[in-house]
Amino acid sequence: MAQWEYRVIHINVDSNSPPQPPDPQAASEKLHGVLSPEFIAREFPDQYGSASAQVPKHPAEQLQYFLNLLGKEGWEMVEASPVGPLLMFFFKRPLVPSLPAARSIGSTDSSPSQA
Repeated sequence: MAQWEYRVIHINVDSNSPPQPPDPQAASEKLHGVLSPEFIAREFPDQYGSASAQVPKHPAEQLQYFLNLLGKEGWEMVEASPVGPLLMFFFKRPLVPSLPAARSIGSTDSSPSQA
């Protein structure tokens, strides 16, 4: 009988605010000033560098990219359901049985006897 493993992903659905470009100042404030905006911009140039001044990808594009990554890992989406403000995605893939641990070379029960 087939066995499955499952994965549940949720996203927050907020259609009231359009996507905003990444802002190191906003990120610093969200972290209550633990990291300075300068540090964030310097340490995460892909997210906060000059290239990030472009308009962010549409949420549908971001979701498509993420779902494609899961598909490459063998996950199949079986359902999407709203739960309050969250949109839940349910995935499954066949459970791969783990292989038995290999015996160590030279163990007493598998070594040929020597004369």
